[in-house]
Amino acid sequence: MRERLKIGIIGCGAMGQGHLQIWEQIQEAQIVAVCDEYLLSAKQTGEKLGVPHFTRVQEMLGAGILDAVDICTPSGLHGDQALLAAHANCHILCEKPLDLNIEKVDRLLSLCQQRALTLACVLQQRTTRTVQIVHDAIVSGKFGRLLSGSASVKWWRSQEYYDSSAWRGTWAYDGGVLANQAIHTLDLLCHFMGRVEEVEFAHIETASHTMEAEDNALAVLRFENGARGVVEATTCSYPDLCARVEIVGTEGSVAFDSTKVVRFGYGGQERMDTLEGNTGEVGGGRVNPMSISLQGHLLIMEDFVEAIRDKRPPLIGGEEARISLDALTKIYRKARPDLVLGL
Repeated sequence: MRERLKIGIIGCGAMGQGHLQIWEQIQEAQIVAVCDEYLLSAKQTGEKLGVPHFTRVQEMLGAGILDAVDICTPSGLHGDQALLAAHANCHILCEKPLDLNIEKVDRLLSLCQQRALTLACVLQQRTTRTVQIVHDAIVSGKFGRLLSGSASVKWWRSQEYYDSSAWRGTWAYDGGVLANQAIHTLDLLCHFMGRVEEVEFAHIETASHTMEAEDNALAVLRFENGARGVVEATTCSYPDLCARVEIVGTEGSVAFDSTKVVRFGYGGQERMDTLEGNTGEVGGGRVNPMSISLQGHLLIMEDFVEAIRDKRPPLIGGEEARISLDALTKIYRKARPDLVLGL
């Protein structure tokens, strides 16, 4: 029997607790340490699991007991913590996005490549069967020439949500609606349309919440393939609406509400009957950020372990995760050239 992969959790908050539940289902991995800057959170989680707890990432890494880390902290901390882990020769699973600062991510990608370390990112919407079928149809040319793509996230967050933690809605640790709530939808748009060459127009504003970053955004994109795209994102929509992605080509089109396909066809025919498992929940996370399915997380985390064992690229590696981060960075820079993202 193979030895189980030894993993340390960084961040014991709501998302960290969700990840811990998933790791319990994965037989080839075990949590051997936890870390959180808040002593009580680290101590309670460590005692519940019967593993050592730490308040500093360097101390946990220095214990010499880890093969990998799972990073579940605020976005602005991801890059620094991942770089520490890579210098300690640990494989890295990181919640979305890899960081807010793309230069830091580029250093991380280079270091992981140099040290042959697995770097994976939790962009779980890509794991759904419907997304995979549509992506295959697009890359195989069934949609013809891509003309346009749009991503829309019109959700609601209360002021209490932003007041619940000091890091929420800050440029240093969180970013706004684009970096937090809309990053998955932006990632799907880029997954289907390709890399963003240029942001032709971008507007961000803080419209109805007391916070540093934006709660309302609009951008017009030009992709490397020449197609155009539109991104709309807000946490001001009450009542909340869905997250939607639409792709139009000369020979086909598709519309998603969350990860559920509502229209799909190419070659002059409707193709809805070809979609396996088109049961994605519409609206997960629209009001409550934790009202999401964790099935995609499970698939990514299982794949992370297998990728390390098999010495192969993970399902969503660092280079793939960088694509939507690059789009996000270009939108922010177009809207606010003076803006410094992350720490």
